[in-house]
Amino acid sequence: MFSVHSVIKFWARKEPELILQDIKGARIIADPFCGSGSSGFSAALVGASSFLSDINPVSIFIAYNILNNETLRIETIETMKEICSEVDEEVYTLSNTNKVNFAVWNGNKIILLKFTSGKNTQNSKLIREYMTTEENLKMRFWYPRGNFVYPGTEIDFRDGPHKSIEIKELFTKRNLYAVSKIYYHIEKIWKRDKGQGDLLKLAFIASLAEATKMIPHAKSSGPSWKIPRYWIPELREERNFCRTFLRRLLLLRSFKENWSTITSKYQVVVSFDGETIVPKKKFIYLRQADALDICSELPKLDLVVLDPPHYDEINYFELTYLWQKWLEGSYSDARFKHYDYWNREICVNRKFGKDLEWYNNKLCEVVSCYVNRLHKNGKAILILHNKDRNLLEKTVNKIKKVVGSDFTFKVKYKFPKVPSSTQGLHGHKKYLCVLKISRVS
Repeated sequence: MFSVHSVIKFWARKEPELILQDIKGARIIADPFCGSGSSGFSAALVGASSFLSDINPVSIFIAYNILNNETLRIETIETMKEICSEVDEEVYTLSNTNKVNFAVWNGNKIILLKFTSGKNTQNSKLIREYMTTEENLKMRFWYPRGNFVYPGTEIDFRDGPHKSIEIKELFTKRNLYAVSKIYYHIEKIWKRDKGQGDLLKLAFIASLAEATKMIPHAKSSGPSWKIPRYWIPELREERNFCRTFLRRLLLLRSFKENWSTITSKYQVVVSFDGETIVPKKKFIYLRQADALDICSELPKLDLVVLDPPHYDEINYFELTYLWQKWLEGSYSDARFKHYDYWNREICVNRKFGKDLEWYNNKLCEVVSCYVNRLHKNGKAILILHNKDRNLLEKTVNKIKKVVGSDFTFKVKYKFPKVPSSTQGLHGHKKYLCVLKISRVS
């Protein structure tokens, strides 16, 4: 099976296999915490229609552009190849024609260059030339301004190995120049062709972390954003963003070409403004909405998938904030101009009084609402991750008590074969808890 997760790294994503067996035979499903769209992907694989929603506009953008009928045209890719070649020559190529794949920084110094040919060098003359190129760059293109604080407050994002910084400080000057120039050209394409432009924006944000200072230099694993927060490791890599972006663009094109054979049978629609759209055939319907606000508008369902934020381990507002700031863009895209939804996100966030009791109460409210939208013999699947099994059991027991006797429950705790992406550098094993709730009357 081609992988929906090849398109973009989304924290705590669920594998389709986790829910595929339960979707078989369903006609209509709903997922009010749809994230990057795994449930819609799984539903279409077995011929079911889906209502997907999320309070986070970035999630809806990602899911819609993964699941819609748009494919990347050859001329779009060729245009981006030309632009990336120009940027590559401008900022990542030395006078001896060697192209830098990545530079290893130790604190404020480059200690090694690795070329695209596979060769490494610690030659001080070449390193000085590489650093001089960066010093001489003039920032000419738009990039987002702002700090990593909650909008309307002075409260920093999650505690961790970072200081309070502006967005631009998360990038070296070289990579900020590269990403801003490439995004300038992406926005030009988007202005005349929204479908192609949005796919380019999807590939851009999927690559963006590798343009930051957050990529640790380690022999044990490939480059990735390994901790679910913004941080700058002491020993880190400055990646060639042009190569990263083009690689992601080709992965997206491959996925969309495979996906188009399935999605051609579907009407795929999206709403960011709260308008209700009634699809007329097999559909994937996506809407930015609070999980409770949209529940009463849904028809009777065969299956509900509930994969909410995992306690205090994943804060999607914080993690997608950088993506949203870029997506809002120099044109102030109306889909991304509002940031106030953070206060309604269902997660444990003690900075704002959202403790475990608050989280469990809100989750019970959501589960109760959605199980009452089920047909007789319909089923809901609640998916949770945490390293503390006692905490998971407390949540499950509270839900059982609130939902009541019209339903049966089956719960399973296990360590997943593919570890949660939240495991990161910490190496903590996390339980996967799957609670299945079946309606019997």
